[in-house]
Amino acid sequence: MIQEIIPLTRPRTLAAALGPTILGAAFSYYAFGAVHGTGLAIFHTILIFLAVVSAQIVANLWNEYKDFKSGLDAGQKVGNAGSITRGAITPELIITMIKVLMVVPIIIGLYLASTITWYYIPAGFVCILISFLYSGGPKPISRTPFGEISSGIAMGLAIVLITGYAWTRELSWSLLIPAIPATLLVGSIMLTNNIRDIRNDENHGRRTLPIVLGRDRAISLMSITYIFNFIWIGAWIYLKALPTLAILALIAIIPAFITIKTFYMYVDEFELDKAMGTTAAAAMLYQLLLSIGLIISK
Repeated sequence: MIQEIIPLTRPRTLAAALGPTILGAAFSYYAFGAVHGTGLAIFHTILIFLAVVSAQIVANLWNEYKDFKSGLDAGQKVGNAGSITRGAITPELIITMIKVLMVVPIIIGLYLASTITWYYIPAGFVCILISFLYSGGPKPISRTPFGEISSGIAMGLAIVLITGYAWTRELSWSLLIPAIPATLLVGSIMLTNNIRDIRNDENHGRRTLPIVLGRDRAISLMSITYIFNFIWIGAWIYLKALPTLAILALIAIIPAFITIKTFYMYVDEFELDKAMGTTAAAAMLYQLLLSIGLIISK
């Protein structure tokens, strides 16, 4: 049972939750410090991470459930599909898990809102709404060209800003320095998934970004976002808004290059599934190594 449930949580996508949380905290620590003490800020960061991860797992389970109900998983060869279609996990169990896990971000969110700012409630509500509308509703976002940008905003931009506010108790324009690459990296994970599934999605009438742009243009877009993120680091180091050690993030070029190379070499879904791992690795390495550079430099 556990072996069937774990893949449905999409562990590789959880890097989308961990990276922005760590990066938002590390940048705030480097640039501003902790207004109410480092220990309390770290405690709040851990709670934010737990809330985000549990909410992400809920969104992933919801996505699997809706894909099953819509019949999309019937033609899926790779990825996490299969447990429900094979009958190993029932749809009713998925719904029960969603209801139970939703309690975690709600409780943590209410605590953080009462401790830090009540604005966390509408911010969290918008993020959760985007997560559910991604796969549900009359026109799921996942079936449109806006899946990458919506997930990037909810899981990248919002998390960096929420975490940063927990440290500084204010929103600064400088938080966009970590927030923009975090947004693009989360979007790249979703773009990789949609490029891999392009044939199956097209057969089911979806209009994802790779389908609208075409496979080659979608790969080029991913390459451009990677290049932008690496130039972004260099530019802010040059302007002295980031320390020299932020250059550690450039090590993420390695898995990023492997991802692009994989897309150009293969079209088979089984081979392209490897790109999900390297894309997640590029996102995690970029944010983790940038965070390490910031913390050491402090």
